[in-house]
Amino acid sequence: MRDHLVERVCLANPYLSQTLADARRFNRWPKTAIDYLVRAADTDFSRPQPEDPVSAWLRPIVFRTLRAEQIHTLAQLQTYIASRGKRWYLPIPRLGAGKARAIERWLQGHAATLGPLVVADDTPQTALLELAPDLGRTVVPLEQIGRVVPALDGSQGRNRAPGFCLIAARNDLEVIQAYLYRFRDRAKTARAYQKELERFLLWCVGVRRTALSSVGADDCERYKAFLAQPDPSWIGPKVPRSSARWRPFAGGLQPQSQRYAVLVLHGFFAWLVGVRYLGGNPWLLVHDPVTARRDVPLAVEKALPARLWETLARPDGILDQLCARWPASALAATPAAPLTAKDSDAPGAQYRLARAAMLLLGCTGARREEAARALRCHLRPVPEQVGIPAGLWELALLGKRSQWRTVFLPVRVIDALRAHWADRGHDFDDGTQSLSLVSPVVVPATPTAQAKHLGLEDGQPALTGKGFSPDGLYQLLTATLLRIADDATLPLTDVERSLLRQVSPHALRHTFATHAVANEMPPDVLQRLLGHVSLQTTSLYVRAERARSLKAVAKLFPASE
Repeated sequence: MRDHLVERVCLANPYLSQTLADARRFNRWPKTAIDYLVRAADTDFSRPQPEDPVSAWLRPIVFRTLRAEQIHTLAQLQTYIASRGKRWYLPIPRLGAGKARAIERWLQGHAATLGPLVVADDTPQTALLELAPDLGRTVVPLEQIGRVVPALDGSQGRNRAPGFCLIAARNDLEVIQAYLYRFRDRAKTARAYQKELERFLLWCVGVRRTALSSVGADDCERYKAFLAQPDPSWIGPKVPRSSARWRPFAGGLQPQSQRYAVLVLHGFFAWLVGVRYLGGNPWLLVHDPVTARRDVPLAVEKALPARLWETLARPDGILDQLCARWPASALAATPAAPLTAKDSDAPGAQYRLARAAMLLLGCTGARREEAARALRCHLRPVPEQVGIPAGLWELALLGKRSQWRTVFLPVRVIDALRAHWADRGHDFDDGTQSLSLVSPVVVPATPTAQAKHLGLEDGQPALTGKGFSPDGLYQLLTATLLRIADDATLPLTDVERSLLRQVSPHALRHTFATHAVANEMPPDVLQRLLGHVSLQTTSLYVRAERARSLKAVAKLFPASE
């Protein structure tokens, strides 16, 4: 009873948490702490309150899982459910649909004290819609638009070019689809362009009530202002595009993102003029949004500090410490079978997978798309040469613009890959295999994932060795970085934990580049390793002028004796 009261008071008054923790530890109770506990004891515990800890009402197996996701109170639990819809439980380990529905029923049963539980319907929307200004829901993804209302579909747009058009598109929706089709072999570019074009089409029809092919320069200026401050009804959390809760924006765009949107639309309209779909480009008269030029390039800012990366990646560092909590010796004795999230060996296999992926990106500068499609047959040891340290391996990567390049892996990365492959039950020493270097070891219970990653070998279930999607690899690394940041037992400062919670996996590429520059790698070598077309891009990492500035200022202010 006392411990329960202590936990409740700690959540209600965080400033007392350390005092109560010390009192419980040393069994010395100051009057202030006792008064708070007495008031807590007088509170009606028969009905749950929003500020109550989840541990007060839910079973240990459930509340411990929720705590790992930073859900400590019932109010936080309700907010979490409301922001993620009916499938809110999917990212939470060991919490299935049955437990989720039971939690929802319990929360709804106590709506009198907790407030109503709102669970948004995330049933996939498959029916195609006619986009019109008076449609109840004009904010829908591009793939759900069957057609635009004829008066605004652009077939009779004021800016339509007279004469013969070089493409078969009859209206604005079809011309957007034709433009995006040009990038069918560049999925990342296509997604980025689609996001900007669908936003502009929805704004033209739903807000401006005009056809895309009728907009003028004044309309473009208004849209530029809209990007900085979208209508609140256009803003929402990240959900599947098929969800009824999907919205085009997560918030107002930063100046750099506004500028990117304008550049995409400028290029799109230039293409429309070039194929003689439009008579002129109104974006030519629109100035790009003003953005501040950074003194320190963005790429440098996003890199992990050298000390933090060393703490994570060195032998016996944090990644190794996490893997050591679940030794792989028991798995190595027999061929590995596919694991489920409930298996006791799953956490160790997941951490060894994350270690291999993190070291692969952080020690080569590979993009996550490149790492996701990297194959074992493209990896081989470098022949021993004079002046070349033994143990280096070379890996051929297929990068942007379908260009191949070679990166080099130290023994540290190879050892991590070997351990990951042992969990998969695959022979790493067979260099002829067209299997992905990093591949799931715990397969989600979805039909798509099961079909891709599970198969039969000698009549027994086995992993196929097919790779992650780029987004899947992103989620794996992001989740791992968050778990590391939230693990209080690991030797990290508060600043480092905060950084790990905010950083994206792409920071590992920047980390490799800044580490290489710090060790005086020639820019042309770094350019080839990173796969940059222009040396100017690589030079963002080279801060020679910054180093000279520091040395010059240091001479003005010598260290005090």
